[in-house]
Amino acid sequence: MATERWLSRPLSELVRSVAFSVAESQEALDRRSARVQRDLERALADDELDYAVDASWLRFSEVEADLRITVSIEGEEITDDRGTVRGYRPRLNAAPLSPRTRSAHDVNAEIASDVRFRLAPSVPERIDPTGPGPERTEP
Repeated sequence: MATERWLSRPLSELVRSVAFSVAESQEALDRRSARVQRDLERALADDELDYAVDASWLRFSEVEADLRITVSIEGEEITDDRGTVRGYRPRLNAAPLSPRTRSAHDVNAEIASDVRFRLAPSVPERIDPTGPGPERTEP
């Protein structure tokens, strides 16, 4: 089956995928709010509204992931310029805990892991071209 090769992925890739999904979703929310704001401003200019109204701007305050996975470690080869293996870098892989992975890989549910992580927005740093260094700006 084509999805077999995607069943087990590096844990870092899993976390990165969640982060990028959140970022893409935030961008879609921002684009929608900007579109609604333009429509409201046009309606006000065309006298379709009696007073100015602002669009709702939604923001992910944080995203929490709670995953039940099986974890495995494999070695990633470290080679020199001539292709000689000089060592191995451990790579942590994660696969979803499901009846399919339990039977296919003979996984014991008692050794599965709970992985929790939280993504939260931070205040962006902007560099003031007239000032000595970066300063924090409120969103």
